Amino acid sequence: MQFQIECNTEKSSQVCLICHQTFQMLTARLIVCNDQGDGYGDICPQCTARGGNWVQGQLQKFNYKLLS
Repeated sequence: MQFQIECNTEKSSQVCLICHQTFQMLTARLIVCNDQGDGYGDICPQCTARGGNWVQGQLQKFNYKLLS
C-alpha cells in the first residue's frame, strides 16, 4: 500500500477508509493506494492526526480483510 497526497479544490464529503465516518474534504487529501496507484479510499483528518504508526496498524488490518 502507498499514500498519495493531493491538493483538493472540491468541497465534497467522503467516507474514511479507517473509521467509516463521513467527513468534509480539506485542502489536502490523503488517499490510500495499491502499488499500481489505484485508490482504495481517503483517510479523514482525525485518523491522520493519530499518527503514522496508528494509521499503518489500521491499514494492516484493512489489508488482512482484503486478502481474506
